[in-house]
Amino acid sequence: MIKRPLYAVVALALLTTGTLAQEATPKARTTSPAEEIETLLSRFSDDPDHFTQTDGEALYRTTCQACHMEDGRGAEGAGAHPPLAGNPKMNSKHFVTGVILTGYHGMPRFGDMMTDEQVAAVTNYVRSDFDNDYSDPITPDEVAALRPPEDED
Repeated sequence: MIKRPLYAVVALALLTTGTLAQEATPKARTTSPAEEIETLLSRFSDDPDHFTQTDGEALYRTTCQACHMEDGRGAEGAGAHPPLAGNPKMNSKHFVTGVILTGYHGMPRFGDMMTDEQVAAVTNYVRSDFDNDYSDPITPDEVAALRPPEDED
C-alpha cells in the first residue's frame, strides 16, 4: 500500500523536473565560436620560450590570471595565491618587478620569458588595476637594472 503513494510522488517529481528543464531557455551567445577561439588563442604565445604579448593586461591574462584570478583577488585551495587587489605590497614597484623577474615562494620566475618592456607593462598593469592606484610606473630601464645578471638578453 505504501509503495503506490511513493511511486506517485517520484513520478510527479520527475514530471515536474522534466517540465522545468524543458521550459528553461538557453543563454544567448554574445560571441561567435570563431571569436571565442580567437580570444582563447590570443592568450597563448607564438614563441614557446617567450611571451609575445606586449600589453600589460594581455600579459596578466596569460601569465598571472590562472592563480591570481581574473579580478586579482587571489585564491586558496591546492595552494595559496595572494590577492593583488588592495595588496599593500603593490606599493613597491621594485618589489612587484622583482617577484615577476625571479619568482617568490611558489610563484615561478618569468624573467627569462619576458623582455624588460613586458615586465614593466605587467607590473604597471597590476599596480594600476584591481583597486590599486599607484601612479609611479616602472620603466623598462628600471626593470633592466633589477634583472639578475643571468637573465640579461
